[in-house]
Amino acid sequence: MDLYSDKLNGFWEEGYHYYIEIRNEKMTVRDYRRSIQLETTISYDAKSVEAGKRTIISVSDPVLSRDGSGEPFTMIRELAYEDGELKFLYFYTIMGETLYTIKKVDHGPFDHIIIRDDEFMESLQGEWIEWQANGDRSRKLIIRGNTLEAFLMRPQPFHAVTFKYSPGKVYLVPENLTDSDFAAFTRVEVCKDMLTTYPMICDVSSPMSVFARAEKIDKIQIPDEAKRKAINVMCPPIGG
Repeated sequence: MDLYSDKLNGFWEEGYHYYIEIRNEKMTVRDYRRSIQLETTISYDAKSVEAGKRTIISVSDPVLSRDGSGEPFTMIRELAYEDGELKFLYFYTIMGETLYTIKKVDHGPFDHIIIRDDEFMESLQGEWIEWQANGDRSRKLIIRGNTLEAFLMRPQPFHAVTFKYSPGKVYLVPENLTDSDFAAFTRVEVCKDMLTTYPMICDVSSPMSVFARAEKIDKIQIPDEAKRKAINVMCPPIGG
C-alpha cells in the first residue's frame, strides 16, 4: 500500500506568507523571505488524496515559532488537502486563526532570484570609499572574492542578484539568499559608479550611504538622498 501521493509531493506557494515543500513524509515550511521556519514529518491517507477527497494531513510538529519562555507562539492548527489545494489553518496567539489557501507550483523557493555573480563579481572587487558631506573618507566597504566587509561588520559571503519583480536593479545579498540585508546595512544596491545603501541604525531614519572608488568619489553625482541629515524617528525635534 502506498503511503504517499505524488499529488502532494512538490512545491506549494500561498503567495506572500508561506512556501511549502513536501517530499513523501518530509515537509519544509518557509516564510516570506524563504527562510526555513519548520522542518517536520507528516502522515496522511494517500488513497484518500488520490481519490480527490478532502484529506487531513497530520503534522508531527505543528509549532512554527515560540515566545521567550518557550511556549508556542504561532502554529499550524490544521493542514488539509482539498480540491487540489492545501488549506493551512494558521494560529497566532495574539491574532487568532487565519486560513491560507496554498497552491501547487512548478518552481523552487528561489525562482524569483537571478544570481548575477558572473557578470558583476569581478568589477566589484577592492575598496569602495564612503562619501560624507564633511569630506571624511575614512570609512570603507571592501569586497574580496565573494565576501563583503565594512566598518560595522566582519566579512560576509554574498551574491549579486536581480529579483524578477525588479528586473532593472542589482543587489548584493547574503549568500543564503533568504535575507535582504547585512549586519550593517538594510540593503546594498549596485548603481552606476557607486554602491548605495542605508545604514542599519535603531530608531533612526538614516540618509543613503554612497560608496565609490577613490578616484571617482569627487566626480560622481551624489544623490540628494545621501545629503540629508539623520532623523531620530522616536524623538523628533520639538516643533519639527
